[in-house]
Amino acid sequence: MAAATPTPGQMAALLAQWNDWLSARTDTMLSLEDRVRTAGSDNDRDDLAAAFVARKAVADRLEAISDLVAQDPAAAAALANDPLFDTLGASVGANLTDAATLVDAIVDRVESHVGAIERQSAADVELATRADSDLTIAERLAQQLGSDVNRAAQLRADLSSRRDLAAVAARASALRSELEAIEKERQQLFAAWEALPERLRALADSEGSLRHLAERCRDKIANAPALAIPSVGAVGNLPATDELQAMPWPAARATMSPLIAKVQRLDAALTEARRRFQQPLDDRDDLRGLLQSFRDKADAHGLGEDADLEPMYRKAELLLWAAPCDLVAARTLVDSYVAAVNAKITSRVAPGGLGS
Repeated sequence: MAAATPTPGQMAALLAQWNDWLSARTDTMLSLEDRVRTAGSDNDRDDLAAAFVARKAVADRLEAISDLVAQDPAAAAALANDPLFDTLGASVGANLTDAATLVDAIVDRVESHVGAIERQSAADVELATRADSDLTIAERLAQQLGSDVNRAAQLRADLSSRRDLAAVAARASALRSELEAIEKERQQLFAAWEALPERLRALADSEGSLRHLAERCRDKIANAPALAIPSVGAVGNLPATDELQAMPWPAARATMSPLIAKVQRLDAALTEARRRFQQPLDDRDDLRGLLQSFRDKADAHGLGEDADLEPMYRKAELLLWAAPCDLVAARTLVDSYVAAVNAKITSRVAPGGLGS
């Protein structure tokens, strides 16, 4: 059974749809033409040209159908299903829909390829911009620090030639990070250097008070620590900051780092010596306090003048207040007195004891 011939209204609606498609596809192709000029390949340009040829064949067929639809709707409808050819006689499509499908396929393929190239180009621009920013900072730091100048110059040349942008961007970022770390170390070292004179003055004061402490410890304590006290004066004169800043960074660092480390070791040595000389004096005072507290404890229990305890107390007291004090012997006497006091008190309050 033959298909019914579309009515004039139906044909008008179909033509309106086709003309909308043609208008939208033409706009897309004209826009794509500009993009192909910038980013497309020769194949893209050839394919888009073929799409324009096919589009013209579609436009001509639509115009022919439009001219015929009012006089002969059946012939106009039949014309939509006839083969389409370009001006040179080459086949464009088996019918109007086939030709339009060909145009869509070509345009989509070219647009996809050009879009990929544009995205890659945008990524390359982003990489190059980031690499340039990193490299600009790296070049400045390299000049300031006198380090990796040639490496920065080689990266600049590679960036200019656009050779392997991803690798160049990664190396530029790494160089910037390395140089920024060196610059951070430089700032920290110079800050420490600026504080060094004041620190040395404080250490000199500490050394002076430590020598007095050591002398007191040797006077008051038998077998005081045999410990030499380091001299702050051994550090010597410090190079001026301006002189160091004028040097290439590797040379300045080689000058500053050992001296700063030496002062740190000196500070640690003075701190340890102070602890070592102060400890025996503190131990003596602790033993004195312990002895007195147990004398008070004995008094509280009526044992202050106990015939057994009192000689022990006096012997320990004599040793602890002697100079120099034998701490080892004194600790033994204090421990014995403490044990004796506790034993006496326990015996007085235990069942069967004196206080029962």
